[in-house]
Amino acid sequence: MSLLSMPFLVTNLGGEMIFILEQRLHAQNIPKEKSNKVLQDVSRAMFSQKFINELTKPQEIYSSSATREIFDRLAHSSIMRLSESSMDKLYDLMTMGFKHQIVTCTHPRELIEVTLNHLESIRASVESNPQTVELVDGAISQVVKLCSEISNSEFAQIRQSLAKFFQDKRIKVSLFLQDGIQSADGTIVIPKGGPLVNDETVEAPGTIRYYNDSGAVTSTETFSYALADCVGARLTGDPYDKNTRDSKLGKNIYTVDRTKKREAAKAAAKPAASTATTTSAKKMKENKGSAVSELKSLRDMISAAPADNPFKITNLFGGEGDADAGPNTHNIVISKITREEMLVTNAALVDVMKSMDVGDSQSNDKDLLSLMDDASM
Repeated sequence: MSLLSMPFLVTNLGGEMIFILEQRLHAQNIPKEKSNKVLQDVSRAMFSQKFINELTKPQEIYSSSATREIFDRLAHSSIMRLSESSMDKLYDLMTMGFKHQIVTCTHPRELIEVTLNHLESIRASVESNPQTVELVDGAISQVVKLCSEISNSEFAQIRQSLAKFFQDKRIKVSLFLQDGIQSADGTIVIPKGGPLVNDETVEAPGTIRYYNDSGAVTSTETFSYALADCVGARLTGDPYDKNTRDSKLGKNIYTVDRTKKREAAKAAAKPAASTATTTSAKKMKENKGSAVSELKSLRDMISAAPADNPFKITNLFGGEGDADAGPNTHNIVISKITREEMLVTNAALVDVMKSMDVGDSQSNDKDLLSLMDDASM
């Protein structure tokens, strides 16, 4: 397994977290000033130079519980406090978003484009703060440098490691079901066919070459196959150039232009016999010991949560339901909103938020924060 999977795992999951928080904070009518501060604080913690330097060192990929603890700490590095239930759903939605991108990549090197799409979208979300933008730019530079040194075979190993990390994760997401990218049983729908990647070593199927003992081609023949018409033309974009980059994976899918109609959902595949369960609080406690040992280096890189004027969200997903969920899984309901709606500030709510007393609130979310703090004592 690859020792370079962690930068791709954390930065891409982090990108999904920023997208979801931006959408949900708006949906919860959190004042724009507070929403912006949450995104700024989380981004600064995630892309601090020490954290990124540690993240890009060769290392084994973390367990699911250890990775979850990283994002517990990152999510609470701001003035926002999430209940345990909200954090569970947030992390599940993050993982399903990135899992979709992993399994639908047409080539392992598309991970470059997915990762840069995430990072550049985050940059756009925090562009009002030059210091945060500088940190994101630094992360982009380190990712570009790292990717330029990784071979195709290493990217294939990274993708395999990430696919194994997400194996059996089948949380149903309403938006994915509506867009036809997820089946009714929670599995990801993989589109057939697609374009050839911008890599001369990748050829369309259908050619057989015969070689002699010295390695020279002696003859060539072609054959037909059922999905030949599904292979598109070769892509020409530069993965490092956002203006010509081909892949749309890794961009924010939670905002939509109202002038564009959503494509009709594709027919869902037949449901499987069973689905995987989401990580429970009990399992998190059982795995705490091993997770803490893995987190020793990265844990110390994440700043503690600011104490000034915090606010608590008991239900980040607004009571949106699990009613149709089966016994071994649950649904997450989330919808797209327009960028214009994101930019509208409800001024009346500012005074309401200022009057709220959240300083003495006690809840399970403090336990999530203390997992890492206790380990450093």
